[in-house]
Amino acid sequence: MVLERPDSPCIARCTTAVGDNVCRGCGRSFAEISNWCFMDEPAREQVWQQLPQRQPLLDIAERLGVLLDLQQLDGEEWGMLSLDGRRLFIRMQSSGVQLRLPDGRSLPLDVQQGLDGITAQLREYAALAN
Repeated sequence: MVLERPDSPCIARCTTAVGDNVCRGCGRSFAEISNWCFMDEPAREQVWQQLPQRQPLLDIAERLGVLLDLQQLDGEEWGMLSLDGRRLFIRMQSSGVQLRLPDGRSLPLDVQQGLDGITAQLREYAALAN
């Protein structure tokens, strides 16, 4: 039995209406939500493929009490968090969460301690960088 995907990732928990740049319900950006009905199938499929990598970033942002924004850096999607006046760029990789350093290098974050460990590492990095 083949399960069909719904027409939209929307789960009726939209948070872009309250100021989020990325919906905590479905994981789409405000622009993706606004343009969904105008997107062709390949563009929609690209969004569908990105959603699983966004959810952990949304969880991290929520745990930190900050908003998540999405940025394209060197052709790759990164999540941007503003923490203690510092912009941090993170993304999911198959190996875990990566933090992008100002010089463009990526630093793997230790995911062994779960969300608490990741958020502690990000807070520590933001404090050291200021």
